[in-house]
Amino acid sequence: RRNFLVSMSAMNSYNRMNLVDEKLVIFVASTTGDGDPPDNMRVFWNFLLRKGLPKDVLSTMKFAVFGLGDSSYPKFNSVARKLR
Repeated sequence: RRNFLVSMSAMNSYNRMNLVDEKLVIFVASTTGDGDPPDNMRVFWNFLLRKGLPKDVLSTMKFAVFGLGDSSYPKFNSVARKLR
């Protein structure tokens, strides 16, 4: 109804340089072990946490975060919490 052009990809196959041009992103992120990002997210995750990344580079992007994990771990959903 709203005519969204949708694209879906794993974080390791998405071109991170295109992120600044996105208007709306839905992140689905899980944790493994004790709050660690999964292997296919590691490079993307390091890109987002880079110290040299300007703080406002994604300020025009709207996003939602869905976190997946096991709530019995102390760092449950730590990846999703950091993304928000």
